[in-house]
Amino acid sequence: MEDYKTDKYKDDKYVDNDIDKETVFRPFQDEVVEEKEVEKIRFVEKQAIPKLDGEEFEPIKRTGAEVTGNLFDRVRFLGERIDETKDAMQLREGIHNDIINDIDADIEEKNRIESQISNMDEKRNIKMDISILRREKRNEKVRFWKDIFELRTELRELLENHQTESKIVAIFDDLGGDE
Repeated sequence: MEDYKTDKYKDDKYVDNDIDKETVFRPFQDEVVEEKEVEKIRFVEKQAIPKLDGEEFEPIKRTGAEVTGNLFDRVRFLGERIDETKDAMQLREGIHNDIINDIDADIEEKNRIESQISNMDEKRNIKMDISILRREKRNEKVRFWKDIFELRTELRELLENHQTESKIVAIFDDLGGDE
Protein backbone atom coordinates (compact mmCIF):
# COMPACT_ATOMS: atom_id res chain seq x y z
CA MET A 1 0.00 0.00 0.00
CA GLU A 2 1.25 3.39 -0.85
CA ASP A 3 2.14 5.84 1.90
CA TYR A 4 0.20 9.02 1.92
CA LYS A 5 2.43 11.91 1.19
CA THR A 6 1.70 15.47 1.72
CA ASP A 7 2.47 16.22 -1.93
CA LYS A 8 -0.77 14.44 -2.95
CA TYR A 9 -2.77 17.15 -1.19
CA LYS A 10 -2.95 20.73 -2.15
CA ASP A 11 -5.24 23.09 -0.29
CA ASP A 12 -7.00 20.14 1.34
CA LYS A 13 -7.70 18.73 -2.11
CA TYR A 14 -6.52 15.35 -3.27
CA VAL A 15 -4.31 15.41 -6.34
CA ASP A 16 -3.31 12.34 -8.35
CA ASN A 17 0.30 12.11 -9.61
CA ASP A 18 -0.81 11.02 -13.07
CA ILE A 19 -2.83 14.12 -13.55
CA ASP A 20 -1.67 17.63 -13.54
CA LYS A 21 -1.11 18.79 -9.99
CA GLU A 22 -3.46 21.67 -10.53
CA THR A 23 -6.34 19.33 -11.31
CA VAL A 24 -8.28 18.69 -8.21
CA PHE A 25 -10.78 16.06 -7.50
CA ARG A 26 -13.02 16.15 -4.47
CA PRO A 27 -12.14 17.44 -1.10
CA PHE A 28 -10.77 14.79 1.20
CA GLN A 29 -13.63 15.20 3.68
CA ASP A 30 -16.18 14.13 1.05
CA GLU A 31 -14.37 10.90 0.35
CA VAL A 32 -15.01 9.58 3.83
CA VAL A 33 -18.50 8.17 3.91
CA GLU A 34 -20.05 8.51 7.26
CA GLU A 35 -21.78 5.34 8.29
CA LYS A 36 -25.01 5.73 10.13
CA GLU A 37 -26.26 3.01 12.33
CA VAL A 38 -29.73 1.98 11.29
CA GLU A 39 -31.91 0.48 13.94
CA LYS A 40 -34.35 -2.09 12.69
CA ILE A 41 -37.69 -1.82 14.39
CA ARG A 42 -40.24 -4.58 14.10
CA PHE A 43 -43.76 -3.77 15.10
CA VAL A 44 -46.77 -5.95 15.57
CA GLU A 45 -50.10 -4.75 14.28
CA LYS A 46 -52.17 -6.46 16.97
CA GLN A 47 -51.04 -7.57 20.37
CA ALA A 48 -52.23 -10.82 21.88
CA ILE A 49 -55.00 -10.57 24.43
CA PRO A 50 -53.49 -10.20 27.88
CA LYS A 51 -53.87 -12.93 30.41
CA LEU A 52 -57.39 -12.92 31.78
CA ASP A 53 -57.00 -14.10 35.31
CA GLY A 54 -59.15 -11.43 36.91
CA GLU A 55 -61.08 -12.37 40.00
CA GLU A 56 -61.37 -15.99 40.92
CA PHE A 57 -64.92 -17.04 41.54
CA GLU A 58 -65.67 -18.50 44.91
CA PRO A 59 -67.71 -21.67 45.05
CA ILE A 60 -71.23 -21.40 46.35
CA LYS A 61 -71.19 -20.86 50.08
CA ARG A 62 -73.29 -23.39 51.89
CA THR A 63 -75.85 -21.94 54.22
CA GLY A 64 -75.99 -25.05 56.34
CA ALA A 65 -78.91 -27.15 57.40
CA GLU A 66 -79.81 -25.19 60.51
CA VAL A 67 -83.55 -24.83 60.66
CA THR A 68 -85.31 -23.35 63.65
CA GLY A 69 -88.88 -23.59 64.86
CA ASN A 70 -90.95 -26.29 66.42
CA LEU A 71 -90.61 -29.88 65.26
CA PHE A 72 -93.46 -29.76 62.76
CA ASP A 73 -92.29 -26.46 61.28
CA ARG A 74 -88.74 -27.78 60.92
CA VAL A 75 -89.94 -30.73 58.82
CA ARG A 76 -91.83 -28.35 56.52
CA PHE A 77 -88.86 -25.92 56.34
CA LEU A 78 -86.44 -28.74 55.63
CA GLY A 79 -88.68 -29.90 52.77
CA GLU A 80 -88.67 -26.37 51.33
CA ARG A 81 -84.89 -26.09 51.68
CA ILE A 82 -84.48 -29.46 49.93
CA ASP A 83 -86.58 -28.18 47.01
CA GLU A 84 -84.60 -24.91 46.92
CA THR A 85 -81.30 -26.79 46.88
CA LYS A 86 -82.49 -29.04 44.03
CA ASP A 87 -83.61 -25.95 42.11
CA ALA A 88 -80.22 -24.31 42.75
CA MET A 89 -78.47 -27.40 41.38
CA GLN A 90 -80.60 -27.33 38.22
CA LEU A 91 -80.05 -23.59 37.81
CA ARG A 92 -76.28 -23.96 38.22
CA GLU A 93 -76.25 -26.78 35.67
CA GLY A 94 -78.22 -24.62 33.20
CA ILE A 95 -75.80 -21.72 33.69
CA HIS A 96 -72.87 -24.09 33.25
CA ASN A 97 -74.28 -25.47 29.99
CA ASP A 98 -74.89 -21.95 28.65
CA ILE A 99 -71.33 -20.86 29.48
CA ILE A 100 -69.81 -23.99 27.91
CA ASN A 101 -71.95 -23.59 24.77
CA ASP A 102 -70.90 -19.92 24.45
CA ILE A 103 -67.22 -20.80 24.85
CA ASP A 104 -67.51 -23.64 22.32
CA ALA A 105 -69.18 -21.28 19.84
CA ASP A 106 -66.39 -18.71 20.35
CA ILE A 107 -63.72 -21.38 19.85
CA GLU A 108 -65.41 -22.60 16.67
CA GLU A 109 -65.63 -19.04 15.32
CA LYS A 110 -61.97 -18.35 16.15
CA ASN A 111 -60.94 -21.60 14.41
CA ARG A 112 -62.91 -20.56 11.33
CA ILE A 113 -61.30 -17.11 11.32
CA GLU A 114 -57.83 -18.57 11.92
CA SER A 115 -58.14 -20.82 8.87
CA GLN A 116 -58.81 -17.77 6.68
CA ILE A 117 -55.93 -15.62 7.92
CA SER A 118 -52.53 -15.69 6.26
CA ASN A 119 -50.69 -13.17 8.45
CA MET A 120 -48.63 -15.15 10.96
CA ASP A 121 -48.92 -12.53 13.73
CA GLU A 122 -52.69 -12.49 13.46
CA LYS A 123 -52.76 -16.31 13.40
CA ARG A 124 -50.68 -16.39 16.56
CA ASN A 125 -53.06 -13.95 18.24
CA ILE A 126 -56.09 -16.00 17.23
CA LYS A 127 -54.44 -19.16 18.56
CA MET A 128 -53.72 -17.34 21.81
CA ASP A 129 -57.40 -16.36 22.00
CA ILE A 130 -58.40 -19.99 21.46
CA SER A 131 -56.01 -21.11 24.16
CA ILE A 132 -57.47 -18.56 26.61
CA LEU A 133 -61.00 -19.71 25.77
CA ARG A 134 -60.06 -23.34 26.38
CA ARG A 135 -58.52 -22.42 29.73
CA GLU A 136 -61.69 -20.52 30.62
CA LYS A 137 -63.72 -23.60 29.70
CA ARG A 138 -61.61 -25.78 31.98
CA ASN A 139 -61.97 -23.28 34.82
CA GLU A 140 -65.74 -23.19 34.37
CA LYS A 141 -65.91 -26.98 34.55
CA VAL A 142 -63.93 -26.95 37.79
CA ARG A 143 -66.10 -24.19 39.31
CA PHE A 144 -69.23 -26.09 38.24
CA TRP A 145 -68.16 -29.30 39.92
CA LYS A 146 -67.10 -27.46 43.09
CA ASP A 147 -70.50 -25.78 43.25
CA ILE A 148 -72.37 -29.01 42.55
CA PHE A 149 -70.32 -30.80 45.20
CA GLU A 150 -71.21 -28.14 47.77
CA LEU A 151 -74.88 -28.25 46.82
CA ARG A 152 -74.96 -32.05 46.94
CA THR A 153 -73.32 -32.02 50.36
CA GLU A 154 -75.89 -29.53 51.61
CA LEU A 155 -78.72 -31.55 50.03
CA ARG A 156 -77.46 -34.73 51.67
CA GLU A 157 -77.41 -33.04 55.09
CA LEU A 158 -80.89 -31.62 54.53
CA LEU A 159 -82.24 -35.02 53.48
CA GLU A 160 -80.72 -36.69 56.54
CA ASN A 161 -82.17 -34.04 58.85
CA HIS A 162 -85.52 -34.20 57.08
CA GLN A 163 -85.61 -37.99 57.42
CA THR A 164 -84.72 -37.81 61.12
CA GLU A 165 -87.22 -35.04 61.85
CA SER A 166 -89.91 -36.86 59.83
CA LYS A 167 -89.43 -40.01 61.91
CA ILE A 168 -89.76 -38.00 65.11
CA VAL A 169 -92.92 -36.30 63.79
CA ALA A 170 -94.31 -39.74 62.81
CA ILE A 171 -93.76 -40.94 66.40
CA PHE A 172 -95.68 -37.93 67.75
CA ASP A 173 -98.44 -38.49 65.18
CA ASP A 174 -98.72 -42.14 66.31
CA LEU A 175 -99.01 -40.97 69.92
CA GLY A 176 -101.81 -38.64 68.93
CA GLY A 177 -99.68 -35.52 69.12
CA ASP A 178 -100.80 -32.44 67.27
CA GLU A 179 -99.15 -29.26 66.18
